[in-house]
Amino acid sequence: MVESVVTCFEGPRKITLKKMNLRPAEDQVLVKIHQASICGTDKLHYSGELPEDVKTRLPLCPWGHEGGGTVVEVGSKVREFSEGDRVMSFSHGTYAEYCLFTVPYGCLPAPEWVDMEIACLGEPLSCAVYAAALTTKHIQLGDIVAVIGQGFAGQVIQQGLKRGGAEKVVVLDLVDEKLELAKKLGADVAINPAEEDPLNVIMDFTDGRGVDLVVEASGSGQGLNTASRILRHNGTIAIYSHYMKPFIVDMYRWHEDSFQILQTCLIHRTQEEMVVDVREAFRLVKKGIFNIKPLINRKYNLSEIEEAFERELSDRASVKTAITP
Repeated sequence: MVESVVTCFEGPRKITLKKMNLRPAEDQVLVKIHQASICGTDKLHYSGELPEDVKTRLPLCPWGHEGGGTVVEVGSKVREFSEGDRVMSFSHGTYAEYCLFTVPYGCLPAPEWVDMEIACLGEPLSCAVYAAALTTKHIQLGDIVAVIGQGFAGQVIQQGLKRGGAEKVVVLDLVDEKLELAKKLGADVAINPAEEDPLNVIMDFTDGRGVDLVVEASGSGQGLNTASRILRHNGTIAIYSHYMKPFIVDMYRWHEDSFQILQTCLIHRTQEEMVVDVREAFRLVKKGIFNIKPLINRKYNLSEIEEAFERELSDRASVKTAITP
């Protein structure tokens, strides 16, 4: 048993740090957290976008689901892990010094070749790489594709689409710093919809056709409606985002132009499928298709977590923010 500082999400813009005694049950492992990171969903919750099922479970304690670390104790019935093993979180409680994971699916082994900074991004990285790999199967020779939203997932996905055969990759975001990073990582065209109409720009260099495929990774209704505007007849919308609240979608072109809709969410597949998909995602990462280190552009100590979230809301230039104990 260890005494650990853990983070509790009490409600919009309210986080507390508490001490808890943690002892693994027979089917659990106790992990010393090396690094956690802020998920886009957590940011939405912190800002007040709370689905009804989340409201009924408040407070969320311990909080956080991205991260990883080293096993320091195993339950009596655990055979999959030993003390000293490095693991990636696929469960909850990572904004903490220590975390309990239920075996076998609460955490997965970190690949031996990957350093811990990247291993601790195992869940969001696997999700984004899975989306990129799935989406590239729908790219044809000469296709022009777009990715709306250049947060962590959008940055990973646009790299995958470029390496996966797209002739040209267009990225859209409201933050210029994110667009600049995307260009450095391979994007061909960067558009800030607050400064220019993406429809006009895209129609100009596609001869009025529109993009062949668009990935929606902004998490906003505006982003999904922009996807509808810039997509060609019979094109494909790949939905990555997890939307927190209802919004109005202009379905006219979905029907009139017979859009193909592709769902790309790894985390909502079965747990057994997810294990295989994570291994495949890291196989692609090992090939060097994705450049991940530049995406970690902010770091905070666990004691500064409320400050970190406040900055996420006031300055949206963050791609991936790391939290260390």
